[in-house]
Amino acid sequence: MRTFVEADREALRQLFVVARDAAFSWAGAGAHQLEDFDVGTAGEQILVAAHAHQPIGFASIWLEDSFLHHLFVHPRHQGLGVGKMLLAGCEPYFSGVPTLKCLTANARAQQFYQAQGWRVRSQAEGPEGAYVLMERTQAFAPHLPVDSVHTA
Repeated sequence: MRTFVEADREALRQLFVVARDAAFSWAGAGAHQLEDFDVGTAGEQILVAAHAHQPIGFASIWLEDSFLHHLFVHPRHQGLGVGKMLLAGCEPYFSGVPTLKCLTANARAQQFYQAQGWRVRSQAEGPEGAYVLMERTQAFAPHLPVDSVHTA
């Protein structure tokens, strides 16, 4: 895992669309565009999970609010601990209680975050539909060997 470099942009733009299309299957075809990555991560700290020097996932954090804005793993690499590794990598960037928004329709993501020690703080409605605001209720302790998480 490492911090974002500009050379990652095109691969992450494509990953963003593929992962969002898979996660948000209810959205119509073409609902997600490459430019969404640029707009959605502007001004954020971006961490990149890579395999064989190719990005396979990323997380972006709005530092000022300790807000985990995005965490996406390419569908071919899901279920392998990449999301847990990205959450662990985010930890040093949280200056307060970290929060995130998760669409209510995305039950799989909610289950993932709850399994990692996050809980629902509140519910609301947004432009993309109903969502929950989640906060981490305990220090993150991934079930990975210590050597498997490397940050640059």
